[in-house]
Amino acid sequence: MKTYGVCIITILFVCVSANQWNYGHLGPDVWSEYYPLCAGKSQSPINILTACTLYRDIKPFEFISTHATKNYFTVKNNGHTIISIMSTAYEQLSVQLRGGGLNGTFDFVNFHLHWGENYKSGSEHQVNGIKYAGEIHFVYKNYLTSQMAVLALFMQSYVDHTKIISDNNDQTRDEWQRYFDMTRLLRSENDSVLLDLNVTSLMGENLQDFWRYEGSLTTPPCTEGIIWTIFTQPIIFIEEQLKLLRDNVFFEDYRGPQPLYNRIVYRNFLHETLSTIPDYNRCVSVMHQVLRFISFFFLVTYATHEHDWDYGENGPDVWHERYPNCAGQLQSPIDILTACTTYKNFTPFTFGAGYNEEHNFTIRNNGHTIVGTFNNETYLSTLRLRGGDIKGTFEFVNFHLHWGENHRSGSEHEVNGIKYPGEIHFVYANPSTNQTAVLGIFMQSIFLQNETEKSSVHLLDEESRREWKRFFDLAQTLTDEDNSTVVNLSLSLLMGDNLQDFWRYEGSFTTPPCTEGVIWTIFKEPIFFVESEFSSFRRKIYFEDYRRPQPLYTRDIYRNFFNETLSSIPDYQCCPKKDSINTSFSTEVEWNYGEYGPDVWNEFNGTCGEIYQSPINIKTACTVYQSFPPFQFSPNYNQTQDFLVTNNGHGISATQANASAYPMTHTGGGLDGTFQFTNFHIHWGENYNVGSEHQM
Repeated sequence: MKTYGVCIITILFVCVSANQWNYGHLGPDVWSEYYPLCAGKSQSPINILTACTLYRDIKPFEFISTHATKNYFTVKNNGHTIISIMSTAYEQLSVQLRGGGLNGTFDFVNFHLHWGENYKSGSEHQVNGIKYAGEIHFVYKNYLTSQMAVLALFMQSYVDHTKIISDNNDQTRDEWQRYFDMTRLLRSENDSVLLDLNVTSLMGENLQDFWRYEGSLTTPPCTEGIIWTIFTQPIIFIEEQLKLLRDNVFFEDYRGPQPLYNRIVYRNFLHETLSTIPDYNRCVSVMHQVLRFISFFFLVTYATHEHDWDYGENGPDVWHERYPNCAGQLQSPIDILTACTTYKNFTPFTFGAGYNEEHNFTIRNNGHTIVGTFNNETYLSTLRLRGGDIKGTFEFVNFHLHWGENHRSGSEHEVNGIKYPGEIHFVYANPSTNQTAVLGIFMQSIFLQNETEKSSVHLLDEESRREWKRFFDLAQTLTDEDNSTVVNLSLSLLMGDNLQDFWRYEGSFTTPPCTEGVIWTIFKEPIFFVESEFSSFRRKIYFEDYRRPQPLYTRDIYRNFFNETLSSIPDYQCCPKKDSINTSFSTEVEWNYGEYGPDVWNEFNGTCGEIYQSPINIKTACTVYQSFPPFQFSPNYNQTQDFLVTNNGHGISATQANASAYPMTHTGGGLDGTFQFTNFHIHWGENYNVGSEHQM
């Protein structure tokens, strides 16, 4: 019996190896069982979350002149795709490329296509979850190092010809038309034709901007270590061109996106503008850890290269040229549009016992601002910060000021477009996680002709005022860079008493290197100063040292106070709004899971294109605990019932035959009211590794 069992297993293995792999029952979800590398952690393709890409200055590609000449290709149906290799029947020069951040010279190996069941599906890579109709891979290899590189271009298909009138890619489209006219004849495996093609024409002209990452082959054996270049601009096709291929060769031949794990995706262009809904919480956690380490290092040293940026000639508008992060989409400061904030219940802050005591702080002119640091390691633990929904214990790093040219300008953050004369930042870091948090407090000036002006004096906290006056009296003597002195101060008095209400968002440093991932807390109530005392400091040190608000993009701003009352002119049109739901349904097209599948459902049922769609991938690490009451099921659930089981053309559905006589209802589970059973149905896939709609 044992021998017989071994024989059977061997035969099965040989059968699988002979059939190799496909996109059906031996599809991508089970490739790893026969090709273990397909379960690796550097697999391709991926979903490129553009909000999470990092800028890198990469040299442009240098395409050797043979790219622009006609070459003869053997175009073959290999059973998985249509692949084109240079014909050995002709003496031809190598098609090579250099540059693009690649080491050495790379020789052309092949180009091949991936496509899907309709014009909304087929690309292997996705961009912010968006698929294209197809994807072209130009494969190259450095034969000295055995390094492989793939240049990928998306295929964009338009049913409406008028959408491509302005496109100047006719030469590229014509070259591909010649290709499609021949390849539609390659219906059977091993069918092949000889075709002369120009690689430059096939690639098109939009090869400037691209993403770069390290991945794998997208088909077995899924070899890793491949350098991927994904061009941002697709090649535009007329749908009839792709339909020729789709209808005559395969239904689909693409692998879905694989986990990114801790890889970083780079972009060679400075400004990232594709993220219409950039969910920055989806960015790779390891990348955040790297950035936060940089943040912590920068906070402690407070600028390694202090002289390559300033607030003048090398000011905020050009910082990004030396510090690419300064052009990111999580930048600070911002204009807090209070009408658009969302209420969230935060735990209160807890300040260490040392806040109420006076300590010696070193205040220094660092060439950009006046920064106060605490160097007594013995008492540093007494200045710790907890609570406020920031995770863990945070150590005090420094406090510093931003101010402007007059009493109407100087704060970095704004509130409904209103500036304050200045802004104080108290900076903290969690040494365990390298997370940075900043508490920001606005500075407000009061003009006093004399100390008896009752209308303004009541706003002043005399203890806080005296503490800041001692700071200003010494700080204004630090007129030269690297001047420093020691002053005895209490953080509690510097911060004041109005620390109850605040706004919260995720941002960045407001100075280079503009590292992102910083937790910002902006207190609603300012500290009041006497303008004459503040202006004396302003005149003697700088004219201004503040960065202006950066775009919010789609970040959320939360507030910890329930009623939002600051919007004297609340322009709610500025707030992100959910598109109106289109509930119209066209009966002209019957939906399915093929040609009229999920990727085009929204075209005849607008609701399918909304933002609250199911299913989802449940990322358990991102779930939030909430206590729900248990479900309560009615007694009829325990009774045997008659069900009508139907094949409805999409699945198997079972409905209760006598629902009116024996209703099955339930309550609880955090749902409001009573719910009656309607049906149950099943979703399944092509093999035992795929079929569920939700993922976890």
